[in-house]
Amino acid sequence: MRRSRIAASSLALSALALSGCAYFRSSSPPPERPSAQFITADEIARSGATNAWELLRIRARAYEFTEDRYGRPRFIRTRRGRSTLSMSGADAPMIVVDGARLIDLPILRDISTGAIESVELLNGIAGTATQGTNASAGVIYIHTWEASQRSGG
Repeated sequence: MRRSRIAASSLALSALALSGCAYFRSSSPPPERPSAQFITADEIARSGATNAWELLRIRARAYEFTEDRYGRPRFIRTRRGRSTLSMSGADAPMIVVDGARLIDLPILRDISTGAIESVELLNGIAGTATQGTNASAGVIYIHTWEASQRSGG
């Protein structure tokens, strides 16, 4: 009797799993989830910011930006709230400038907004999918005009 219940419940779970997969194989695409925010060159020009740090403070509302008393960038932290998991650096987004990971935040003040072609902000799920588990707080991609000219784009 007990085996038949287990078999019946596993059969029901299999049918549920298959019907869930059938949804993604249908002709209609799965619902889009907003996982990235793009900041275009026009939006950058209209922002009034003079460097990448100011631009991110204005436009990246999912993060908190902290400076020291001299106005130098100290850290960026996600606003998603406290996690039950406490890992060093788990609240800081990964910052990538033209394909190179940026570790020293004060450099963001040295990048003029005139040099930035676009900025892409990925949430934690999309960041983890593109950069691995070190990007659980998201990824900030900064694309410069110089790099796009070098690549022929």
